[in-house]
Amino acid sequence: MLVPMTKVHVIGHRRRLHPTLEALHLLSAVQLIDVTDDSSITLPPLTADDEQVQEIEELRYLRARLDALLALSSDPPPADTAPVDLALIRSDLETTAPEIESLARSLEERQLEISTLPRHVQSLKRLLPLVPELTELESYDTDAVILDARHASVLGDLSVALDEVLEGNFEIISDQVDTDTVGAVIVTPKKSASEVLAILGRQQVNRVRLPHEYESVPFRKAITLMERRLADLPVEMATIEDKITAVMRSRGAWVTARSDVTQRLGQLSAIRHLGATPQTFVLSGWVPAPRLEEVRRVVASVGQGEVIVELAPIGDDEEPPILLQNREAVRPFEALVSLLSMPRYGSLDPTTLTMVFLPLFFGMMLGDIAYGILLLALALYLRHRFRVTSPSAAEFLKILVLGAGWTIVWGVLYGEFLGDLGRRWFGLEPIWINREEAIEPLLIFALAVGIAHITLGLVLGIWTAAHRHDRKKLSTSVGTLLALIGLFGITGVAVGQLPDGWMTPAVATIVVGTVLMIALEGPMGLITGPLELLGLVGNVLSYLRIAAIGIASVYLARVANELGSLGPLWFGIIVAALFHALNLALGVFSPSVQALRLHYVEFFGKFYEGGGTAFVPFGSLDRKE
Repeated sequence: MLVPMTKVHVIGHRRRLHPTLEALHLLSAVQLIDVTDDSSITLPPLTADDEQVQEIEELRYLRARLDALLALSSDPPPADTAPVDLALIRSDLETTAPEIESLARSLEERQLEISTLPRHVQSLKRLLPLVPELTELESYDTDAVILDARHASVLGDLSVALDEVLEGNFEIISDQVDTDTVGAVIVTPKKSASEVLAILGRQQVNRVRLPHEYESVPFRKAITLMERRLADLPVEMATIEDKITAVMRSRGAWVTARSDVTQRLGQLSAIRHLGATPQTFVLSGWVPAPRLEEVRRVVASVGQGEVIVELAPIGDDEEPPILLQNREAVRPFEALVSLLSMPRYGSLDPTTLTMVFLPLFFGMMLGDIAYGILLLALALYLRHRFRVTSPSAAEFLKILVLGAGWTIVWGVLYGEFLGDLGRRWFGLEPIWINREEAIEPLLIFALAVGIAHITLGLVLGIWTAAHRHDRKKLSTSVGTLLALIGLFGITGVAVGQLPDGWMTPAVATIVVGTVLMIALEGPMGLITGPLELLGLVGNVLSYLRIAAIGIASVYLARVANELGSLGPLWFGIIVAALFHALNLALGVFSPSVQALRLHYVEFFGKFYEGGGTAFVPFGSLDRKE
């Protein structure tokens, strides 16, 4: 449900401003309204004085330093429960930060080595067969290059250019090192190093550059040293990380200080939202109606008779924020509703309806006892596993639990256990309908579900439009409902379920409904009305997907069972298990998507009004950081 909102003005003496802000910040029950956006307040906005500006700058710098240092530890310390002195924290940072930062730099250097050295080793090993004994001579340099095989002709140009300068006193040894790469080793006199580098630059040949500590070492020895270094690096990194953790372990006060600084910055940032005179301040905000008295008590306590809370009128151009408050079983579905947008204030919250119909439609499409049991076991296991590490994922898995429950229920009604395997093994028979054989009744049932679901949406649309005094929406919703009733009547007559005498009233109902859809739309209604009628037919037919996806699942399960009966028993079990696993995966994905589509497009479109903004109380964001 949508929690009703009240608009309040908190008015008080300037000397009570900071205690009031601190109390409201801790309470997290008021969403501030900028004074410039509230037409009922004509006071100028309050600005921070020089002392407050300086405090904001100092706190931001302190928080940045704490963030940077705390991020360096893979195991941050738990927050201290005792209050902290920010002056002591600053002093501790000055003495401790250099040590931690030095260790962090050492760790980064080794992380860089461990990521780059394997590439150097790989390159050198590819070139090693090309390295001549001449490389051991002290008067010669060895440059290695690796080229794309398509550009191997560059080596010829390079040889010509070197010959012009060195007069043959060089060697280029090249070979195909793999299907796409050519490697080359260039041996040149050390005294000509500058000329050689210039030629390599002009020819756009990139050398294999080794870290400086390995540049003067022969290739074979460089490989040995690098491999030895790679073996030592993990131990060194672990030692450095242990040192950082040891320093940080006793710095729980930093975590507490970081939280305190964030909250203080939040309070100071609220100043620019307020209105003020030289002696008073005015704060405007939204408060959930159930918490209004709590806000009044807290403000009265800290204000000591110098701060009051009064109700303020809500302007026609103001839209209160949205706070959803549902029972625990319904709460996971709020995220699915919000995927579209938050509901508009004063409209309906469809979360409970989503909780009722979404798992129901999911179960109708999958509808297999064994699949439902497997899904239920998986969902319960994952919920238990993620309960601590990811509470949001655990909440979302409640949706899967409900879907699995309805899958079992519909599986009993359909008489399905791994498709027709239950009938073969246990003599399981459907209580209601056999989806494999009674296709026509299943399609009719899907259409009936669609008509009922859309009718409910239209009734809710009529209620919403009447509640908001929206004549156009009311006329359209009533007209659409009448058209749906007329279409239902015509269909009933056509299939022989209703007397022929119902045809005329049914047609008349469609005409009246179409006129209502057109009436308040102006000239465009002549186009939008008939299109709305066609769209209504399409909406109803969309529910055939409930039957279609279910039938596809049944036949895929049957194919799995038929293939499983072929060949040796062990082979049949493997094949059947693979096909049933595929069917279950498709049965989770496709029904979920289609059930959501039926809600978002066919159902919500009849009554749902989005565009609301979430309620964000003062202080809540600071605590989430």
